[in-house]
Amino acid sequence: MSPLRSRARPSASRIVIGGVAALVALFVAGALVMVPWIGRDLGTRVIDVVQADGVTEVEFHGQDGVLRCAAYLADPAAVIAAAEAVWGVNSVTLDASCGDGTPLPTAPTTAPVTTAPATVPATTVPTTTTVPATTTMPTTTVPSSPVLTAVLLDGTLVLSGPVATDDQRALLVRIAGESVTPENVTDQLVVDAATVAPDDAINRFVLLMKAMPPNLVSGVARWDGVALAAEGLYATADLQQTFTEVATLTGATAALSERPAATAEQATALEAELNALVAAEPILFDKGSTTVSEASLATLHRIAGIAERLGGVRIVVQGHTDSEGNADRNLTLSEERAQAVLDALVELGVPEGDLVAEGFGEQQLIVGADGVEDPDASRRVVFEVTTT
Repeated sequence: MSPLRSRARPSASRIVIGGVAALVALFVAGALVMVPWIGRDLGTRVIDVVQADGVTEVEFHGQDGVLRCAAYLADPAAVIAAAEAVWGVNSVTLDASCGDGTPLPTAPTTAPVTTAPATVPATTVPTTTTVPATTTMPTTTVPSSPVLTAVLLDGTLVLSGPVATDDQRALLVRIAGESVTPENVTDQLVVDAATVAPDDAINRFVLLMKAMPPNLVSGVARWDGVALAAEGLYATADLQQTFTEVATLTGATAALSERPAATAEQATALEAELNALVAAEPILFDKGSTTVSEASLATLHRIAGIAERLGGVRIVVQGHTDSEGNADRNLTLSEERAQAVLDALVELGVPEGDLVAEGFGEQQLIVGADGVEDPDASRRVVFEVTTT
């Protein structure tokens, strides 16, 4: 049955970079100035290092930061040295709240060290429907151990290979979880003290890995003990450029290719795969609202990873309700929920031009064999995929 109303997104283009903001390289007096995202990333990593010493706030402008404190520091010079040792930091200064730079007489000579947990529990990627052969993407070659790798596929990240310390492992797992949700991370890392993995190399690897989910359809980042490299598929030229800029910043080589266009058969298989996923893991909304539930965030990441796999497609996000309540209100609610899912997929890297939102309200109810409506099944978001 045709929908009563449909609504497409505005045609104005929007550069989508998700969790990684665009990095704009400007050479001013020979120095590279990084955009605010890099400043926020440096701030997060620096506060992890110096918070135990009494630093309560870190503010970065590019690669230069200011530390603020709740009380005078026992050893300001040691804190500055620790902060400036973080990869990517150019210089750090202390706010007056941290003291005048003169160590207190009773201060310890070294800053306390916070010990990371001995191990990081491994997380498992939820099982989803097997990808039909007709939608299988060309994949890059995944290096075998002892190479450190992060593999992005269908909205999930698989980490494997050796690291030197528990701290390095914890950092990689945490950032991967922030990028695709912890549920979509598989941790196959091995801590081996004999591994040569300098923190500088791990930090650069983390930045490269973090840039993959919002900018690549699929990809592999690797550190072979000598060089950092990445390869993968991209959906748009804007996202290709953003990832290339991050790769350049980290000193990595990047071999990227455009995603292939779908055939009619692949579009049909893609539709079946998306609908099998949401049948097993329905997209949930907060009660009575159009806000997608936090419980469905991991599912949305996997939907986005599958939806962006092929070019030349038109993916209709279809919202449906049950028959409870006012029919006009249900139609509006179904439209708004479909639009909310579309917006979430765009934020996760699916090109906006691939997507359309439609609301059907209570026009396509799910009825059981007994002829009675199944309200839970009727309330749903499903997908229709065709070639353009």
